[in-house]
Parts: sequence; C-alpha cells; structure tokens
Amino acid sequence: MSRGLVKGSSMKAPHVLAGALTSVAALFLAGGMAFALEPALAPTMKPIPNAAADTSITKQVVSIIVYEDQEEAVAMATEFNALHGELALQAAANRANIAAAHNAAHDAPPAATLPRVDATGDDADTAAPDIPEVDVAHPLDALTDEDAVEDGAMKAATIDVNGDIMPYVDSFETASAPTSGAGLWMGSDSTTDGSWGYFIGHNPGSFTCVMTLKNGDPVTVCDSDGTSRTYHVVDEFIVPDSTYWEDIQSRVTEYGESVILQTCCGDNAHYRVVIAN
Repeated sequence: MSRGLVKGSSMKAPHVLAGALTSVAALFLAGGMAFALEPALAPTMKPIPNAAADTSITKQVVSIIVYEDQEEAVAMATEFNALHGELALQAAANRANIAAAHNAAHDAPPAATLPRVDATGDDADTAAPDIPEVDVAHPLDALTDEDAVEDGAMKAATIDVNGDIMPYVDSFETASAPTSGAGLWMGSDSTTDGSWGYFIGHNPGSFTCVMTLKNGDPVTVCDSDGTSRTYHVVDEFIVPDSTYWEDIQSRVTEYGESVILQTCCGDNAHYRVVIAN
C-alpha cells in the first residue's frame, strides 16, 4: 500500500504543473489577441498629458500679461506723440524766432536792400524824365546834360558814363534813385581817396546808358572838389531786386579807388551792377 501512495503522489505533481502552465499561456494568448484586435488610436484621439489637461489658468495669466503689455505700449505711444507734438511746436517757434530776427537784422538799417532804380513805386510818375527827340546823326547830344559841361570840361559833381554826362546828388542810403541824373548812394565821390563810390540811377531814365556798358568802357567822375578821374569797367553782374547790400558788398568794394554803378534791368525784377576802376 505504501508503495502505491508514493507512486500516486509522484504522478499528480506533473499534472498540476502542466495545468497551471496551460492556464498562464491561455491568458497571454487571449491578451495578445485582444491587443492585436484593438484598433489604433489616431494621433488626435490620444489623451493629452494630465499637466496640460486644464489650461484655463495659463490662458488667463497670458491674457493678463498681453493686456498689460498692450496698455504699456499704448501709454508709451501716447507719451511719444505728446513729446513729438511739443518738439514740433518748439521747432516751429524757433524757426519763427530765427526768421523774425533775420528780418529785424535786415530791416534795422535804413538801407538794408539795394535802392530802387526803376520807374515804379512812389516816384513812378516822375522817375523817368522827359527825353527830347533824338537826333539820329548825333544821338548822344540829346541825352547829354549841357549844364554838366562848362568850357569843354566837366563841372563838379558830374559823372560821364561812356559819353553820357549827368550831374549827381547826395542820395546817401535813400530807398530810391533821384528822379533824374545820378545819386551817390554810398561811399565817397572823391577821385583821390583810394576808396569807392556807389552811384545809382533810373532805367528807363538817366542811367539807361549803364545797361550797355562792357568791360573796358570808360566812366569819368568829376568829384565835388572838381577833380576828374577816368575809370574803366572791370566787372558787371545782375542780381534780383530783393538783394541786400551785404550780399554784394565784398564783391564791389575790393577794387580800391573805383566807382560802382547800379540801375534796373527794365523788368522791375533785377538790377545791373557795374564796377569800374
């Protein structure tokens, strides 16, 4: 009997172990088949991580930050616009002050601009004197002031512009040339002081002859002391009638003993300036 028990026990253990292994294998097989048969999830269907599942707080924080940045940007833009406007007004005021100062500087002296030497303005009716009928055989005789010549010699305070002789008067820094003849506008009429004299006259009028002057032409002055000197043209140019004396001063006063002649070009817009020494 004892031998039978031992035999029976030894046969039962392998059967139990085989059954357990068979059950485990069946479970693995069922799990594998279930996994194989389960459809794959699309990428958009996969669950999001827990950390990002609720973003309401994050969105609120981001919105606050963006809003604050926008407010700050608007505030900065407003401040910049205000500053820009203030600077623009200040610049405009500065320009106005500079322009006013410039105008005041030019308007201060009585002869800031060159004198009028055309037949317009307050003396328009009398600026161009009556010119007698011209003798075609002797055209210069009709334009010559006979009172300016005495005994074959020029009288004191007269000027001969390439054959046209006329008296001149003191017109120191006047706004316009004398009605007839010439005017000494600036400088000295002396022919011996080594300096310059600035003579003006109307065109049409007594100084029409200045329009035909060219380099080398003679200009003779018999000064108020009766001393004569003949100069010759060395330079001539045209400027707008709005020109200031300071604009041409250095150019016309660098020749020492010399005379400067100015007249209108006839267009009421430009002057012709001639220098002779």
